[in-house]
Amino acid sequence: MNEPTVILEQVSKTFRSGSDDLRVLRDVSLTAYGGDSIAVVGASGCGKSTLLNLIGGLDRADSGNISACGFDVSKLDENELTAYRSGGVGFVFQFHYLLKDFTALENVMLPMLMTGSGHRKAADEAMILLDKINVADRADHFPAQLSGGERQRVALARALINDPQLILADEPTGNLDEDHKALITDLLFSLTFESGKTLLLVTHAMDLASRADRILRLSEGQLLPV
Repeated sequence: MNEPTVILEQVSKTFRSGSDDLRVLRDVSLTAYGGDSIAVVGASGCGKSTLLNLIGGLDRADSGNISACGFDVSKLDENELTAYRSGGVGFVFQFHYLLKDFTALENVMLPMLMTGSGHRKAADEAMILLDKINVADRADHFPAQLSGGERQRVALARALINDPQLILADEPTGNLDEDHKALITDLLFSLTFESGKTLLLVTHAMDLASRADRILRLSEGQLLPV
């Protein structure tokens, strides 16, 4: 069996709201391997995005251990977290977060340039990905000149440019119409599956979740099988 890509052990997270404590994760444990696709569903505000943020090193757990892509995420300092996020993890969000003054090609190149790759190599790799997701002809267009579906495809290419082991997707089709939802869903699963990556996604859409190998429900701070 493959080595685990992600291991969560008894992870808890509480947010303080005024005088109240909101415990969104209660001793959550999870193991995911290369090639796994796991969907986490649950009501809005139940902690789905928090779970991804903890795994992605965007937030810190109150207790428990998180390991991912060979890193002990719980113990990394800020510089180490940056290296982990830029090399081991690809993020796909509900909103594309493309830089408006950069072309589609430049947006996809950026994560690779930030890890020290040369401009030509980054451009070549970015064009390969843009071609794979059928937007190579839009490479020189700015985000404002792209459709919603094209912007999300570019965001997906950006997430994949550094060949991460782990893809974290937070409502990746939430802002799209039905046709573009189907397209992004197909691309997300096909591109991660063919390269043996681990895909963890959170969504309220059961049609998207149903494409995953496993579906878990986050309820009252705990992950439960569906």
